[in-house]
Parts: sequence; structure tokens; C-alpha cells
Amino acid sequence: MIELMEKRKLHFSLIDPDKQDAKEAGKMAYNCERYGSDAIMVGGSTVPDRETAYRTIEEIKKNSNLPVIIFPNSAHTIAENADYIFFMDFLNSTELEFKREQHMLGAKLVKKWGIKPIPMGYIVISTSRRPTTVETKMKMNVIREDDVEKAVDYAIYAECMGMRCVYLDAGSNPEKPVPNEMIRAVRKEIDIPIIVGGGIKTAEEATRKIKAGANVIVTGSLLEENLEKLGEIIRAVHSASSV
Repeated sequence: MIELMEKRKLHFSLIDPDKQDAKEAGKMAYNCERYGSDAIMVGGSTVPDRETAYRTIEEIKKNSNLPVIIFPNSAHTIAENADYIFFMDFLNSTELEFKREQHMLGAKLVKKWGIKPIPMGYIVISTSRRPTTVETKMKMNVIREDDVEKAVDYAIYAECMGMRCVYLDAGSNPEKPVPNEMIRAVRKEIDIPIIVGGGIKTAEEATRKIKAGANVIVTGSLLEENLEKLGEIIRAVHSASSV
């Protein structure tokens, strides 16, 4: 998967198992593949347990041939039927639980079940006046949209620690996406792939993120809100690979 990120621009669809039942998630996965998404991320801040994640992935795989990447909120939501897992360090979390303890619990499951880990530096960027879901649930060293240098420092740290990619995330339904200036600054300093998500609602915005240096664009809410716009974003991302 990392090799694919390095080779061309990709689009990942994010399905949160806590927002709909498994059957509906399966229908969403069908549309993800039909509109050209490259992979499906499964996760969210409020996913309650492993069974919920497992049932969701089960239905996704019945309806789609896309690779499934677990985007975990803890070791307790890792499901054995996933293909990959973002084995991620929540870089600007101040809680040891999300920098080491959950990783130790989850590592033996990942190894036991043969899920392919993708080591990732996860960075939440606060772009909204009201905190997004992840911001309400975690204690964080807050990175505002103008804290470009702080984001760059975390990204360089991730690369030096051997992480294979960095995810700049504005969270669920933020007021604004991650600023292009921040993506450009991070891109200038690191060579590993950059994933960008949160608040990307149009093809034009996705294109700006790609031009700023993003390798992967993640969208979630458009699966529920506007499939036509989802398709436009995916086409824009893929078009950038041929430019």
C-alpha cells in the first residue's frame, strides 16, 4: 500500500462503523468502488468494540473488492478481517495510552491475525472554532491552522522514527480543511507520503491539496451526502497522477 501511495495519487473512503449499521456500510462500500476510490478506511473516534468493526468489514467485503484499512481508536476495535491497519502514533496526543499502551495491546493481535501494519504519524489539526469529535475525546497539544512550524516538526519526527506516512487530519466535519500552506511546508521537509483528510468537499479543494503535496485524499461524509461530488473528487485526485 505504501508503494502505491508513492507511485500515484490516491483516494481513500472513510466509513465509520458507528454511524450506520453494517448492511448500510456494505452499500456505501459498493459505491466507493463504483466511483473509483482506491481503498476503504474503517474507523472513527466513537467505534464501540471489535464486533462492530468486524461486522462492518464483513459487509464491506461482500460488496467491494477494495482493500480495507483499519483506522483504529484503540486496540479493542481491531478486527481480524481487515487487510491493513494504520499502526499509528497519535503524535500530538499528550496521553501515554495513545502513544504506547494501546499499541502494545494491539500489536500481538495484528501479528496473530496477519494484518499488514502501516506505521503512520497521525496529526490532528484544529481548524474549527468548535472542537471536532476527536478533539473532545483526546487530550492534545493543539495545533492550530497557523501553527505550521509545529506541524512540520511533528512530521519530521515521524519520518525520523521510521514511520512510513503522515496523516494530517482536520477531523470529522470541520469548518475548514487542513491549510494548503501547512501541507506545502510539510511536503518540503519530508519524503514519505502525506495523507490529508477532513473537510474536503469539492474537486477543486482536493486538487489544491494534491498540488500542495498530498499523496492521498480522504473523504468520509460525502459517502452519505453527495455521491456526485465524491466522484468528482476521486476523478480530480486520479487526474493529478497523470499531470
